[in-house]
Amino acid sequence: MQQYQNPVLVEIVAKKKGCMLCDLAIGILEEVSPEFENGILTWEVVDVSDRDGLRRFDELTNVCGRRPAVPSIVINNRIAFDNIPDMEALAEAVRSAST
Repeated sequence: MQQYQNPVLVEIVAKKKGCMLCDLAIGILEEVSPEFENGILTWEVVDVSDRDGLRRFDELTNVCGRRPAVPSIVINNRIAFDNIPDMEALAEAVRSAST
């Protein structure tokens, strides 16, 4: 098993209710996350349909230099995907961010 060095924060910019693509992004991350043990990977959903999520969405817009699409995947405060990646592409992006 590969050794990972740096913690990785993955944020899915999504709507928790009523968005099939958002659900797909969350499902892919749930499938990928077991590869990354020992606290290397943490992830959360930035739910743009509630106040806290909108606050974080605005923060990400400032940090990333542009508004993330809904859904999109942000890794360590950088927009990694403006679309839904396949599992291998997402896993590789997390691996790259952790080394």
